[in-house]
Amino acid sequence: MYSNPRWARGVLPLAWLACSLPLGAQPSLTTIEDTVFRADGQRFDGVVMIEWRSFLASDYSSIAAYSKNSRIINGVLKVSLVPTTTASAGACYLVKYSNNGRILFTEYWAVSPSAAPLKLKDVRLAGPPIAGAAVNSPSADTGPVQIGGVAGLTEELAARPKKGLGFSPSRAAVINSNGDLDAAAGDPTDCLHVNGSTGPCSASSSPGFADGEIPAGALNGANAVYTLANAPNPGSSLQLFRNGVLQKYGLDFNLSGNTITFLSGAFPQPGDMLIASYRIAGASGLTGGSEAGGALAGFFPAPSIAAGAISDQHISPNAGIAESKLALSFPTHSNANDPTADQKAALSGSAGNPSNTNRFVTDQDSRLANSRPPAGHPLLGSSHYDTNTAAVSRGDLIVGVGTSPSLWTRLPLGAPNRCLTSNGADAVWNTCLFTGFPAGAVPFVDGSGSLAHNGSRFSWDNVLRRLGVGVASPTSTLTVYDSSVIDGATTLEVRAGEGQASAPLQRWKSLAGADVARLEADGKLLAASVRAGASNGQAPWQQNGLPADPSTNSEGDAWLNTSEMSRKSFEAGQKHPSPQVICSIGGTGASSLTMTSLGQCRIPASMVLPSDRFRIDYELSHEGTSTSFSYALSWGGVVLAARGAPGSETMISGRGDAVNRASTLYWNWQNWGTSLALLAGAGNSSAPAGDIIVEVKGQMASSTTETITLRGLTIVRLPAQVNP
Repeated sequence: MYSNPRWARGVLPLAWLACSLPLGAQPSLTTIEDTVFRADGQRFDGVVMIEWRSFLASDYSSIAAYSKNSRIINGVLKVSLVPTTTASAGACYLVKYSNNGRILFTEYWAVSPSAAPLKLKDVRLAGPPIAGAAVNSPSADTGPVQIGGVAGLTEELAARPKKGLGFSPSRAAVINSNGDLDAAAGDPTDCLHVNGSTGPCSASSSPGFADGEIPAGALNGANAVYTLANAPNPGSSLQLFRNGVLQKYGLDFNLSGNTITFLSGAFPQPGDMLIASYRIAGASGLTGGSEAGGALAGFFPAPSIAAGAISDQHISPNAGIAESKLALSFPTHSNANDPTADQKAALSGSAGNPSNTNRFVTDQDSRLANSRPPAGHPLLGSSHYDTNTAAVSRGDLIVGVGTSPSLWTRLPLGAPNRCLTSNGADAVWNTCLFTGFPAGAVPFVDGSGSLAHNGSRFSWDNVLRRLGVGVASPTSTLTVYDSSVIDGATTLEVRAGEGQASAPLQRWKSLAGADVARLEADGKLLAASVRAGASNGQAPWQQNGLPADPSTNSEGDAWLNTSEMSRKSFEAGQKHPSPQVICSIGGTGASSLTMTSLGQCRIPASMVLPSDRFRIDYELSHEGTSTSFSYALSWGGVVLAARGAPGSETMISGRGDAVNRASTLYWNWQNWGTSLALLAGAGNSSAPAGDIIVEVKGQMASSTTETITLRGLTIVRLPAQVNP
């Protein structure tokens, strides 16, 4: 029965009186009472929707086509229905189980007369009844409960995989072509592929890594080419740092194989530090596979013998080789400093030609004594034939002057804050001017303490009067951009000063110097107006919201309360929530003899809060003039209003309000037509849980081509608000 007994006593008699149907004694009813479980053993919660066509009961009561909903709470199902096994041919009930508005499964019932409550197994049919045949109730079964006797169990079992013919315990499971579970075939040491096949595990090698490598090449300010020990693989894995600053590929340098070429303007300078880290090839490359260990060095598949791995103790005395000989032929040994044949002869003290480059002399060589004390002489004195005699002073520099002959001379220390420059012929002290940087360069001190510039990262356009930070060509008065793909983050921070007090953090001024907008010290933004640009992917206004209303309000404040799911404003010293249109839709038409959905709206559970009011308006049209019809409005399965109308009625309007208080739903309703008189009522019942489906249904009283159509359904939420 409907969950609202007051509606059953008040509305139905009025509805059937409107249809001019005769009234008689109520037919006898049979109660179906059972507990419904899910396949996982949990009790079922949801709604059971029962529909039936018109039939004649055993006492000749005329049962009109209709439908009803009954809640199943904690698995308990209890409903009373007119018996169908003793009724006219074809009488039965279509039963649909739903949860959160979704139909889970459907079955058919044949209800027999019984004074005692029946179980589901006593009324459930194996399938749809055959047209024209009598529908009898299932025979009583006192034995074990069958799979089909448990609601939803057949569907749940069909959704689970079953054992295949190749199933075997203690093996990896694979899914065969039929969707069943088989055991993977193969040896215990085989590898299993994602397609279910097995085979020997193929050897693979992880990539190698080179960290903290110093590229080879001269740091002289003119050299652009540097080489790495290996070719980075992939090339994008190379991270090249110059004095701790990450260099940008294509902007600062290019890479080809293991060769690094710096671009013009980015050449490393004397004293710079270059550090490279990168990945190297896998097993297919010489230095790429898994790194060797133990007595081996390098990478597989071509490792080498590690240094110190072989010594005399590892060599047989009969081998004729010794550790010293092995060291000389070790792959990493360089012969660059080996003595020449002439120097080797000098080492023996018997021959050779010792010179200022010959470092291989010993006490045995009588031509060169160990003790040779140097003779003292002034650097700028007559002891040097190419030097002008002069007294040395603190801070003097030695420079070359003249052309015939060129002589060393002293350059006294310049005046404070003067710089040593070149005039093209001699070194001179001059005004500190730096003219080696390109136009627009902004000098700065780099990590090594040297004056440097970076035109691609820090530039000044003196013609357009624009400053660029992070860009080469600024497009505005101040352009800030961090182009680093590794850790780039473009931010602009303005911090209040020690004496900021209430002074604005930022000001934007017109050409005349007047404020057009400003950011106050407390974070408020003041502007004449704010215009946001919307897009297909983003709303023009976004607000995180607050879990509670602000404790302090000013006139004109507006905010989003996330716990109450409502937007509020503050006027006249009070808070005011804004009404919310949940939905406003048109529906469909139907000529069905059973209650059929003409349109519905879903209200999220998070918006159905205590004391919130929901205003529901709807309009129906009748396309025809002869067939009577019925209509109903429901809230989460609870019928709020239902009424019948004569065939001459062409238009119906209805309105209702629903309010949740604690666990109880309260409502009122009214509806009328072009000729149908205004009828109103109210009721209450247990509040449905979860998302709420508000639905308008309709049905025709007899077979016809006429239709009843939902023309409009609007639901408005009025959030609760208490003002002192």
